[in-house]
Amino acid sequence: MKLSERLLEIAGLVPRGSCVSDVGTDHALLPVYLVKNGIAQRVIAVEARYGPWMRARENVKKAGLSDFIDVRLGDGFEPLKPGEVDVAIIAGLGGETIWSILEKSPDIVNSLCAIILQPMKNAHRLRKVLFENCFEITEERVVCNKGRYFEIIVVKKGTSCFFSEEDVILGPVLKQKRTPEVLEYIEARLNRLFIKLRELEGQNSEHAKKARKSMLREMELLKGVLEE
Repeated sequence: MKLSERLLEIAGLVPRGSCVSDVGTDHALLPVYLVKNGIAQRVIAVEARYGPWMRARENVKKAGLSDFIDVRLGDGFEPLKPGEVDVAIIAGLGGETIWSILEKSPDIVNSLCAIILQPMKNAHRLRKVLFENCFEITEERVVCNKGRYFEIIVVKKGTSCFFSEEDVILGPVLKQKRTPEVLEYIEARLNRLFIKLRELEGQNSEHAKKARKSMLREMELLKGVLEE
């Protein structure tokens, strides 16, 4: 089965020769691709739901890769031991869920060379909590998949907790990139924020005022990046 643009972009960030864990693997499409293309030596595919876990096992078996891909049933990093893998992928989950997985398993986090994260939305909120807990962002990408933009964030545990507002809103690596994809993504975010502001017109609750202020600040920062 062909990988989506989103998963292909994630696969391109995996260092060749790595031992990888794919958390929330679903049907194990990404692990199969990584091993078949010689990117990963071996993969531990983790899935919390029984149905998808069974389908992942079947897909790995059909691909003839059972010796290279270990499909484990469990939540987050719980099925892993420190040192089993050097790269972890957590993709297609919400930002809060991703952070919960990282927060629960500091021993695993500290043993990893790279953690590739792809939140389904609100990447800036995930970045903020990562910065607050001294994670270092080493790479960032934007990919458009079926008309929807996704941010991919590569991190490792660091020592510095310093960050700016711009770092949170767009990312310290992403804001330096002037690729067409990044510029189009910023424009798309500005358009979405404008629509949300229009929806808040006439609403004077404290929640609406706070949301309006936050969105206006986000727009200001994004426009600042475009004008640099």
